[in-house]
Amino acid sequence: MNEVINLVKYVPYMLRNIWIELRYHLQQYIIFLSANMIVIVLALLLLNLMGSMPIDRSTRIFQLSGYVMLLWIAGSIIISNLILPRKGFILNITNLPVYVLVNIQIINFFFTFLISFLLLLVIKSISGIQLETSWLGVVYFIALTYLLLMPVCILVSLFRQKPVIIGSAIAVLFLTLPILWVPSMMPTGLLNILKLNPFYFLVNGFQESVVLGTSAFYNYPNHLLFIFELVLIYLWTGYFYKLMKDEINMNKTN
Repeated sequence: MNEVINLVKYVPYMLRNIWIELRYHLQQYIIFLSANMIVIVLALLLLNLMGSMPIDRSTRIFQLSGYVMLLWIAGSIIISNLILPRKGFILNITNLPVYVLVNIQIINFFFTFLISFLLLLVIKSISGIQLETSWLGVVYFIALTYLLLMPVCILVSLFRQKPVIIGSAIAVLFLTLPILWVPSMMPTGLLNILKLNPFYFLVNGFQESVVLGTSAFYNYPNHLLFIFELVLIYLWTGYFYKLMKDEINMNKTN
């Protein structure tokens, strides 16, 4: 997809505008960050007060690491849905492609994710929870999440939906990812269906890297499935982007 490859030449613009975006929409990022921090602190505080076993503490870190990853995904998708109404005039003035502004949102929400994840690690250390974290795995699944968010957020920005639709989609994502539950609780058949969701692969891989080490690297069938889905999503994104260029240009002026 030529448009995505050409993203490199817009890097200087993005670097300048990441800070500007943070300043002008600081409140929305604070809300997302505060939600993360409150959930993390309360969950681990409650766990310590209950005097739980080490396995329970590791399970809670597993779930919370998935939660902070979901907030990065959800924030990027929600704001990408509002890009043309909120930022269309910028695209009109600068003649930038829409995926540049999408990328700025993904990066800014990545910062909220990073701060939340660091807080989780600090509280984990203070609580004395021992994990076999694979930092290579953590970085690997963060990079894959970014690669998937790019086309997904572009599609969301092209096909603007009502907030209730986006909210419902995020709610379904929340319920079908291993955040309120752990994979060992699920029947094998249902779990195999949930694994068809590429976001499941990313969130679960990140969770396993944080808690279990390198085990996620050796799940070759799921890796192949994710790569196939990622390529397919990029192809469809490129197709719809070219197909809807006229509509994008019309929305820029609205």
